[in-house]
Amino acid sequence: MKASSSPKGRVIVLNGPSSAGKSSLAQALQHGFAEPHLHVQLDAFRAMEPTGYFGPEQSVHGALRLAALCRAMNATSAQYARHGQHVLLDHVLPPIGWRYLAEDLAEYQVFLVGVSCDLPQLQARESHRGDRPPGLAASQAATVHKDTEYDFMVDTSGASAQECASAVFAWFASGPSPAAFAKLVQRHATA
Repeated sequence: MKASSSPKGRVIVLNGPSSAGKSSLAQALQHGFAEPHLHVQLDAFRAMEPTGYFGPEQSVHGALRLAALCRAMNATSAQYARHGQHVLLDHVLPPIGWRYLAEDLAEYQVFLVGVSCDLPQLQARESHRGDRPPGLAASQAATVHKDTEYDFMVDTSGASAQECASAVFAWFASGPSPAAFAKLVQRHATA
């Protein structure tokens, strides 16, 4: 089946540690943007995995499974964008995940939005949720934004999802360009 001749959709990547509020932010953005945005969510993809899929006894398969997870999320986002749909890609990108993102979405308009939160808040949210392994948020917080450039950042430590969404809407109203992703694609094209 041939792709639609409509313009390609944009992809807004929301990257941050577990419990930072990415999903809540995505939902607030969905309600506030004039155009529909699909929420491609890491948790939905992880929910498809059988118990122990990334467990220690499966470490020999870890890199392959991580690649499959990242690339499946990217492929989903790319297909929606290819058919003129806008996407909110809710992710916790590992270092190799940035390369996959650059390779898989290079032909699309991709905005990189970092979602941060201070460690005590992350730990409190993680504990309250009860559906994450203890210490996951702390382990991700230490590395998820390392050596990463974003087009825009929000900090959910003291701001609600709606307040962060309002900041994103104001930023979008200024007509930003996806400069951080262009640099990412260039860096990985020459690597």
